[in-house]
Formats: sequence, structure tokens, C-alpha cells
Amino acid sequence: MRYARSWWGRTAASRIVLSLVLSCIASSYLASAAPSAPRTGRIARTHPQRRQDAAPPGQQQPPAQDPCKTLGTLTEPAITWTHVQQCYESIPYSASEANEVLSTMHMLFKEFYIFLDTATLEDQPKPFSNPPLDILKGLDLISQRDYGSDFQFQTDVDLLVTRLNDAHANYLAYCYRHYLFVQPFELYAPVVNNAQSVRILADESGNGLEDCEVLTIDGVDAMKAIQDWADTHVGFSKDAGVRLNKALTQLTFNAASKQWTFTPGLFTTRATLPERQTMVYKVKCPTLEGASEETVTADWNVFRLMSWRPFNSRESFLTHNCYRDTSEENSAPEKAKRDLDQQKRQQQRQQLSEQLPSSKQDIRRQRERHPQTSVQAAVEIPRHETIQPSPVLQKRQSVQVARMVHNGSTTAFYQLLRRPSIGVVVIPTHTVNLRTESEVLIEGFQRLYDTGVRNVILDLTSNGGGYVNFAYDLVEWMFPDANVTSVYRSNLRASMSIKALAQGELKDDDYNGYFNPGAFADPDTEEPHEDNFFLQDGKVRYAKHPLDYSPTVHMIHTLGSLEKGMPWQNDAQRIVVMTDGACGSACGMTLNRLKNRHGVQSYAVGGRMGEDLSLFSFPGASVYGMEEIINDYENLGVDSPLRRLRYKGIYRVPVMQFFQDQKDGTVDPVPIEYNPKLYKADFHLDYTPSSARNHELLWEIVANNHWKAAGQTGDDPAIEKP
Repeated sequence: MRYARSWWGRTAASRIVLSLVLSCIASSYLASAAPSAPRTGRIARTHPQRRQDAAPPGQQQPPAQDPCKTLGTLTEPAITWTHVQQCYESIPYSASEANEVLSTMHMLFKEFYIFLDTATLEDQPKPFSNPPLDILKGLDLISQRDYGSDFQFQTDVDLLVTRLNDAHANYLAYCYRHYLFVQPFELYAPVVNNAQSVRILADESGNGLEDCEVLTIDGVDAMKAIQDWADTHVGFSKDAGVRLNKALTQLTFNAASKQWTFTPGLFTTRATLPERQTMVYKVKCPTLEGASEETVTADWNVFRLMSWRPFNSRESFLTHNCYRDTSEENSAPEKAKRDLDQQKRQQQRQQLSEQLPSSKQDIRRQRERHPQTSVQAAVEIPRHETIQPSPVLQKRQSVQVARMVHNGSTTAFYQLLRRPSIGVVVIPTHTVNLRTESEVLIEGFQRLYDTGVRNVILDLTSNGGGYVNFAYDLVEWMFPDANVTSVYRSNLRASMSIKALAQGELKDDDYNGYFNPGAFADPDTEEPHEDNFFLQDGKVRYAKHPLDYSPTVHMIHTLGSLEKGMPWQNDAQRIVVMTDGACGSACGMTLNRLKNRHGVQSYAVGGRMGEDLSLFSFPGASVYGMEEIINDYENLGVDSPLRRLRYKGIYRVPVMQFFQDQKDGTVDPVPIEYNPKLYKADFHLDYTPSSARNHELLWEIVANNHWKAAGQTGDDPAIEKP
């Protein structure tokens, strides 16, 4: 059965997932059939017809007086790469607006970015592949360049921040992210006969090239072309192997359907304008008639995202798709909403004060019952849809490896059919309802035990993170007898801006913001702070430049519901964790504790054959947005050093860093985010053509490698020796 995509369906639009924290695209898929077409050297666009005003493939139209006017009249399938490119590049560059962007981003990074100095570290060992970057110098260099268009300027700022390889650091102006560009091929990089190559996972062009080897892309070795692009455009991880995984198509767990579905790779499905109108592939395939190699040229198919707003000129494109609506911010409903939020905070404070705490311990318990939610949320992934149905990649029917035992809103529990004493817990996100998901975990683990499961695999593939409390809860549920908190020691910048903000929050009993000192505890006594500990700062140099940091603190954490008695609790030999390295943020916080404190064995899947692969990414920080920072200043009546940018978007940085407790009781002085010795998985597992299409096969491979079956000798050849 061939994989298929429905290019132009007549039903509701399929979901396309755009990860703005991660700058990543993913899809929620609908089943449909795709039309076939005869194989040709050039992949023709799969549109029913081409408009008269569209340029032939490979040729550009003479620019119209206002190309945005032309683009605004077009719908799928008439939209081409050239239409979008000409509109984008017609937006004039404004030196004054560029200066506003650069000065604001310079202040955001200078005053709040926790890794301002650490990001300049050189010669970081494997599995990192992360060149040093002085972000302030980078912004200064951009300020010295001449630009022909606003699009070029915005792209440079975006790519500069992306080079930090930290999904918590974002400059994502929405203006040039309203169209989705899709190639007719889905690519992957399996290992076959002890050799890795780029292959076509699915061919939507009708050319029958599935599983053919891709030798070159645009004249460059295919693996190098994808890796080079990923290293520039996929700022998800400091590990090049993880960036490669994100660039290629892979199976991820759909929490809604509880199914493994294909997520298009970022290399062939992009929310930003590709560099060229076409891609040229040289493919090698034994099924080709008369020749073993063939050159194929493919256009980008273009779809409008649901964020797209109608326009009929360059000016209306900017007004409707780029600029913030300041009238909406100052409207009566928005003011009423802010007043209501403030009123709720006052009511909460009033309820607390009425309880009349008699001791510091009582105060601490109250704050634990009303945790600061902004500190809890590490990263969440907003979703976007396409206006017209976009490609849907179907999954083949495959041999069943496991049966589902229980599931909740996100988490799912399985039992392996051929190894029934082994269960699998799939945790696709840490963005969960903290109360209900604890009940799901308790019930799910109990059902696994009742069916005879005694060993568990925790599968956190492509878990992008979520709530920090859930990260701590997972660790303490697996190791409840450790008698040590899973909360990380952490600190923050102690810049003048943060000191002023913290002082304002401390004085205002009705406000509970991110930098409120009362939201943190002394890590030695666990007593919540009642003074502005940011004033007790000290200079630290992690790389080149000493900066002011706060003393180390603990985030206040209340453990969720806990039940003991499962055979795998407190026994690292009965637990295994596995990911594709894209276990990020709060997810990485969980796996770092399980692996490096409790000794749980770990498996990472994909990446480059023969190279170490990280188990997790960006686990060592908490993120906060510029909009939230400005709101804090305004709500407290404190002068803000930041100004809202004209373009709608997401602009944020990590503001708090975590440190690793060592076995001798000391604290590693190197922040976790830049401590590569913590990241390497114990085992590296390569994808094969079979396991890339059936994720559950990986569970059997991991289970058989870690818990040898009776009579089994040797390891699976897909597992690289550590």
C-alpha cells in the first residue's frame, strides 16, 4: 500500500503544527487518497490547472508594481514560491524600525538572557556541535549592514537567534510566516547493510520513488545538504544529530488519537520562504527503467496557514498580517480582562491573608498551594492550521507489537505482546493537567502491574516539554524512596532591570509575577524568601565576561499524588528511557534526573550513524517572554527598559538556569544547559526502513537488548555499541 497525500481535498483543513518555541512544523493527519502521475524528470506541480499569470517552472515573472496585490488575490493551488517571494521582498527596509528591533532585542538579551556569557563557550565536546555565539555582537553586526528589504533584515535577526541552538530563545516575527511550503518528498536517513543514506520515505509526486536513495540535493551530497540546512535553520538542540532528526520525517505520538503518525521533516515542509523556487534531487533506485540514477526537479507547493489574513496591497498585507493591533490592546474588552486578572490576584491574596498564618512554615504551605504558574510552564507549542487541506501522509498497516492497556488525555500505557512482562509508557508532552494526569499515571501503572508487567520503558520521543512540576513529579513517582528533592538548584540574572522588577513585585502583595522573590526558596532550608535576594548578587564568569547573578534558589514545588508498591519503583534495572533526542525543556529535566542521578539506562534513536546522540535537549532553563516582562513592568508601575515591537510575534529568552547535584553532595558549577557530559545516551539506536515506519518495533529492540529473553544471545544490529 503506497503512502498517499491528498493535495486538494474537499473536507475540513488538516492540522499543521508550527512549533514557534522550537521553530518547528508538525501535522495532525487525515486519511485520504492521492492522485498518481506519470514519472517525469521534472516534478510537475500537482495542481489541476496553472493560472495564466503564473510563471513557468524555473522562470520568474517580471515584478509587478505591487506584487503583494497579486499574491493577495491568489488561493491554492495557484500560489507559487515566486508570488510569495516577490511580495516579501517588496516590503521596504526601514532603518528606524530596524533600529527599534535591534535596540529592544539588545536590551532583552543584555538584561534578561541567562546564558549571555555561557553561550560564548568554545570547543564544547560531543555530543554537542554548537559554535560559540556572542549574541550582542551579532546584533551589532546586523546593525552595520545595508538591507534591500525588510524581509532580508527580519530573516537575519531570526537566523542569528536560531544559531543559539536553544528552543527557549526565539525571535519569531509572524509577518513572514503565513504560508507553508511543501516538497512532494518525505525524506529519512535509515541504516541499511551497515551504511546510512538519505532515502525517500514517501513519494507524493506519483513517480514511484519510495525508498530510493537520494544521492545529491541541489548538487550537494544529500546528507550534507540536509545537515548544513538544519545547523542553520533548526535551533532546537546543541546536538547536530538531534537537529538532523528534526529536519527529517519521523513518527511521533498523536496524543489526541493515541496513534503514531508521521511528522513532516522541517527540510521539506517549511513555514519560512525557502531559498530557491525548486529543489533538484539526484536519486538512485533499482526500480527506475533503463537507468539506475535520475535527476528530479520539484517545485514547492504553497499553502496559506490559518494565521493568514486577507489583503489586497502591500500596505494591507502589513496591516493585517504583520503589525500589532494597538487599538485592540487598548480596547475596553482588553482593559476589562486585565482588570479581572488583577482582581483575581487580589482575591487570592485576600483568601491567603484571611487564613492568618502563624509561622513561616504556614506561609510556605500557602505558597505551595498557590504556585506561580508562570514559573511552572517551561514551553508550550501553539498549533496552526492550513486554510486549504494540505498533504496528509498515511501510515501503512503494520504488525502489532503491543496492546494498549490504559490511556489518559495524553499519556498511554502498553504491554508488549511477545514480552508481556515489559510495559511501555508513552509520554508525548509535559503540558498536562497536573491534577488529572497524576490520577492517569497511578491508574495506568496499576493496570500494567495487574496484567503482569514488571519492567517499564518510558518513551518520551519528541516530547517538547511543558510544566516543570510534572517533570519533578515523574522522577519522584519512579524513585519515591530517594529521600532527596528532584528540584534543581537554579539562579537568575541580577541585572538592574530584574532587581527593580523584583523589588516592585515584593512590595505589591496583590501581584504574583515571575521574578517575585517569594516564589523561590532557600535551597538549604527550603524556607521561602521574604526579601529581595536579587540584591545579594555576585559576579560569576562562565566563559569570558563576568556578570551579576542571584544566589542559588529552589523553585517551590509540591509533590503530586504518590503511591508506592510497584516493582519498578526505586529500581533502575527495571526502568529504561528512550527518545529521539528531541525531549526538550521540562522533559529533559525529567530524563536528566532519571539518567544521571538514579542510573536509569537510556536509548536515543536516529541522528548520524557512528556518532553519539543526546538523550534530551535544552533541559537547563526556564523561559519567559518579552510581552510578559513588559506586562509585569506596566502592572507594577515600574518603568520598563523594553518596548513592544511593531510586528506581532514571539520574542523570548531563557531567564533561569539549573545546576546538577553531584554524588558527593556538591553542586556542579557548570550549568546543565552547557554541560555536555550529562546528555549522551547510553545506547544509540539507528532507524531502519522497518522501524522508521513502525515505531513500536523500537520497543521490542530496546526490551530485548536491556532484558535478554530466554535463549537470546547478542544485541540487535540496529543498536550501536556504547
